[in-house]
This record gives sequence, structure tokens and C-alpha cells, in this order.
Amino acid sequence: MMKHVPLYARSVLSLAILASFGQAAMAQAQPVSTLAPIVVRGQAANQGLAPAAPGGQAATGASVGILGNMDVMETPFSVTSYTSQLMTDQRARTVADVLANDPSVRKTTNTGHMFEHFTVRGLEVAGTDLLFNGLAGIAPYARVPVEFLERVEVLRGPNALIGGMSPGASLGGTINLVPKRAGSTPLTELTASYSSESYGQAHIDLGRRFGEEQRLGLRFNGVYGTGETGVEDQKQGRRLAALGLDYRGDDWKASLDTYYVREEVRNGSPAMYNFTRLGEVITPPNSSSNMFRDTKGVQEDKGIMLRGEVELTDHLSAYAAFGAANANGDGLMFGTRSIVTDFDGTALGYVYNVGTRARNRSVETGLNAEFTTGSVSHTVRLSAAAASYKEWVGNRANAGFAQNIYDPVTPVFPASPDNLAATQDNRMTSLALADTLGFANDRVLLTLGARLQRIDQKLLDYDESAVTPAIAVLVKPWGEDTALYANYVEGLSQGEVVPIYYDNAGESFKPFKTRQFEMGVKLRRGDATHTLSAFQIDKPSTLVAGNTLVDGGEQRNRGLEWTVIGKATKSVSVLGGVTYLQAKQRNTVGNYMAGSTIFGSPRWTANLGTEWTTPVQGLSVSGRMVYTGRQWLDSGNTVELPSWTRFDAGAKYETRLGNTPVTLYAYVENLFDRDYWEGTFSDSFATLSAPRTLRLAATFAF
Repeated sequence: MMKHVPLYARSVLSLAILASFGQAAMAQAQPVSTLAPIVVRGQAANQGLAPAAPGGQAATGASVGILGNMDVMETPFSVTSYTSQLMTDQRARTVADVLANDPSVRKTTNTGHMFEHFTVRGLEVAGTDLLFNGLAGIAPYARVPVEFLERVEVLRGPNALIGGMSPGASLGGTINLVPKRAGSTPLTELTASYSSESYGQAHIDLGRRFGEEQRLGLRFNGVYGTGETGVEDQKQGRRLAALGLDYRGDDWKASLDTYYVREEVRNGSPAMYNFTRLGEVITPPNSSSNMFRDTKGVQEDKGIMLRGEVELTDHLSAYAAFGAANANGDGLMFGTRSIVTDFDGTALGYVYNVGTRARNRSVETGLNAEFTTGSVSHTVRLSAAAASYKEWVGNRANAGFAQNIYDPVTPVFPASPDNLAATQDNRMTSLALADTLGFANDRVLLTLGARLQRIDQKLLDYDESAVTPAIAVLVKPWGEDTALYANYVEGLSQGEVVPIYYDNAGESFKPFKTRQFEMGVKLRRGDATHTLSAFQIDKPSTLVAGNTLVDGGEQRNRGLEWTVIGKATKSVSVLGGVTYLQAKQRNTVGNYMAGSTIFGSPRWTANLGTEWTTPVQGLSVSGRMVYTGRQWLDSGNTVELPSWTRFDAGAKYETRLGNTPVTLYAYVENLFDRDYWEGTFSDSFATLSAPRTLRLAATFAF
């Protein structure tokens, strides 16, 4: 039974006003004259959010790291910024729910798992590598709740220039989380929500600005939820408290964001399934199957971030940001595995009792300026950053127990680990410089940049540096509604210190550079914006030759991508796209497995969501299709997961109870309750689909 009924909130009007303000400020900051001497013209480092695109599900622009906030049609990369309206309408709870709308993103962990990880363009983006308002390592560590987020921004492909190397060296792309801010209109919203099986949640969203000129803003989001999930007899609890403060001075502004998140699971978890011994997958069990009863896990995250910006003159601005985050996890955090040994579902089960601690600190400062030289405009960005990432992990596993995936038994949960061992003590520093040159009245934009990155891993005695250059061009040959673009960028990951069991033990490899070539076209037609792109990504790796670890391995991902946001007609919104991907292993020792397909890389993925504003006043209905093609489960290309298609549906009705505006929501994921193998967690381990989940909510605005 549902024990708690919730209170939820969102702000559309106030955020639209704030976004419009920021957009106007950007327009005013454009260079308007050309002088013989160089004249510096300023632009503040974070001018505000771009407004929502028609339909409100995505924005017309996004934050692009060191390059600042940019309109989609002026960004020489493939980007999408998902809005809080989308999160609210779809009743999203975590970032994974939001990214289910993206054709190039697939999650690699089960729904309901304590951690959420992803792939973008076939390369990993760990949940611990998400950016929080531009800084890495400061976002909540495991599952990120979305109730305090205004935007979830996705930049596809590796790009070390944009934000530097992430803590876990993720290469698929950049996912940036933008916190909510108070708008000009006072906001008080309470939301009560319920989802199957019997989970209830309360959410409060408060926004106020203070003073005669409304310079000081406050935004608070609080969530409390508890109840049973779609996994049979599993219970989950959520707590969130997030506060965002901002102040707008005459020539400066500052913001402070802080959050506390607690996620708890009790009596169960979804499993990950290995089929190596069988050589093929078998019929999936019921998606509500609970393989690990009597288990439990708790994750607590705390974070704080301070950002300030100042106009040093009318033509030059500076910014600085500092963030700190602590994460503590205990119990069932990961390792819920079933090794299937027979076609009747017989398996060996493994479960881990884990302790994790993480302590991350990050700081960044920079200068932004605009000037002209002759007929050429310049937007110059200089950034210096430093970060410390520390982690301790301990785990205790059971010895493996007899299990059957169709008729699960309850395992004995291992005791807590005796102590935690340091697994990471990394220092990263970087210096980046970028210049966007505008030609022909900015109809041609050329971006040149580079980042010098130092990687100091104390536990491995690894200290190396590398420069990652970038070049991108965007051309508008036929007006503002068509843009051609191309880029060459590099992603960075640490090299390896060769372990003791190789003949060349102790040797250090230089940092690996993953290279991307991309070209595409952006079209704004009516109220819809399309991005079509072709890309090639080359990712290097090490190889084992005899008993020596050597450099020279390479993975190549080639693909075509189409995304669309906006409106197809006056009453129908669209969001989604299609991705075609070829991910191949190229260089191997003795050409063993050369040309094989990288596991977990489906050739076709597609997402298409629509929302129809019906003739009934206040009523809109929506639907979403998610498709993932066939993919290899293992690196040996011996076990294949079949393709799958999922359908979701939703409805929203805006009305009044007396003088109180009320919005009613309903959203159903996996409408037809299909059981299917969703994807891969790691080499040879498959994840199971989530069961049909109904989410109901009512928001009261006061």
C-alpha cells in the first residue's frame, strides 16, 4: 500500500522569463563595430539559459563548456538540451529517464539499480562523470534526481577542449546538469505522485526573488518518497533537499547551489545475466523478477558549488567557480550477477556487500572577451582548472549460490566489508584557450582551441601531460535557418602503468587521445530544428603481445545521426531521432578479432516522442517509441541480444480547483509490459527490461 503521497513542482513561466532575459543579454553583447586598433568587447561567462524551443521539450541552445552558452544553430557540434518541462510531463525521476529520449544514448545499468551509466555514440559515459553546472565530479554520485534540475544537456562525442578530462575518463560525450533558478514570478508548487507498485512521493518547489529590483533569488526543491517499486517486493526510498541562491549585481552576479540526496533500496535488486556458458541468450524472465531479496543499499550524496562572474570593463569579463562533493555508499551498490549455466534457467548467483566513499573538489577560473581585427570578430575564452578526486572502496562477496532466473531463491547477504581501500587519488589540472573567429558578418564561424591537461595519479605513480587541440567550423550560406558544420576534436584518457604480471611491468603509457571527425547540417524549418551528422571516432588502447603490454590497439566508431526538436504542426510536438553506428575493433595482435563488432553497440537505435495538444482545453496526450537493434553481448561476438521496441504513453490536463491551478499527469513506461534483454552492462552481462510502470501526479500551484 502507498504510505506517503507527495508534493511536486515545476516552473515554466518564470524560467521562460529568465531565459528571455539571458537571450537578450547575449544579443546585446555581439560585436557591432570594427576599429583600426584592437578593441575588446566583453561577454559575461554564463549569460543565462536559452529559451525553450517550440513545444517546450528541448531548448534552442545549450552550455558548451569553455565556449559558453550557444544557440543550437551556432554550435559546431551535435547538442540537445532537455528541459524541466519534459522531465515534469514524463514524470522523470532520474537523469536516465530523461536520456531515454535521446537516439544516441543508451543506459548500461538496470532500471532501479543504485548506479546509472550510459553510452553515447557507442562509448561509455559513467554516471560519476556528469557535469554539474560545468564542473566535473560535483554532481550526485550514483542516480541523479531531476527535481532540482532545469536542463539536462547532451553534447555528443569526445571533446576534451569543452570541459577537460572527466574523473573516469568517459569519452562518449558530455552530459551537463543545470540547476533551477528563481524566476521573476513567485513560485509555490506542491506535487503528489504515485507509481506502481505502491510508491508515493511528495515534492515541493519554491522560488522567490527579493528586493526592490529582485536581485536576490532563492529556489528550493524538497522530495520525500517511499514505497514498493516494479521489482517484486523491492522497496525504495528517496530524499532530496536542494537550494539554489543567485544574486544579480550591476556588473557582477553570483550563485550558490547545494544539495543533499539519499537513495535507499531494500529487499531486492534487478540482476545482470551472463550467458557465456550457453553461447546464446534464453527467454528473459519476468521483468519484475527479484533475484536478490533480503539485500539493502544506501547512497548519500552532498554537494556545494559557488560560481561568480564579473564584468571587469564593458568589454571584458571574468568568472570563477568552486565545487565540493562527498558521497557515501553502503550495502547493495553493484555486483548483482547471475551466471546462467543451463537453458532451464539454472544459474550461479553472486551478490556483494560494498562500501564506497568519494571526496571530490574542483575549481575553475577564466576570462572571456570579444574584439575585432579588421573585418574579423573574435570571441576568446581562457580557462584554468584544477580538481582532486579521491575514492575508497571495500566489498565482500558471497561464494556463489544456486539460483534459477525463472524461480529465484533468496541469497544470504554477505557481511559488511571490514575496511575500505583507497582506489583513486587523482589530481588534474588544465589550461585551455579557444578563439571563435567570425567572418562575413559572422556567417562563417571558425573555432580554434587547445587544452593542456596534466594527470597525476598518486596511487599509480603516474604523472603525464597532453595537449588536445580542436578545430570547428560553422557556415550559414543561405541565411540563419541553415548551418553547415564540421569539427575535429580529441578526448583524453589516462594511459596505463603496466601491472607486475607483464614483462614490461612499471612502464607508463602516455595519455590516450581519442579522435573525432564530424560533419553535419542543421536545419530550422518552421518550428522544428533538425541536426544531421556523420562522425568517425578512433579510440586507442593497449594490447597484449606475448607477455608484454604494448600500445597500438584501436576501436573505430562510425555513424550517422539525425535528431529533431520542436513542432511538426501547431498542435503536435516532436522529439527524437535515429542513429546508425558501426563500432569495430581495428588493430589487434596478430589480427585476432580484427574487424569484430564492439559488444554493446547496436547498429540502429531510434527514439521518437510526440505530444498532441488536443482540442479539449488544457488536455494534451503523448507517446514515445524507443527502438534498439541487435547487439553483441560479448567481446568475442558469440552471444547476440535481439532487437527490441518499447512504447510509452502519457497525458496532461491543466485545470483549476477554485482559484488554484492544478495539473494532472499520467505516464506509462513499457505500455505493453514486454520482457526483453535491454542492453549490456559489461562484457558478457545482459540487463533486463523494466516492467510496465504507471506514474500519476497532481501539481498544485499557489
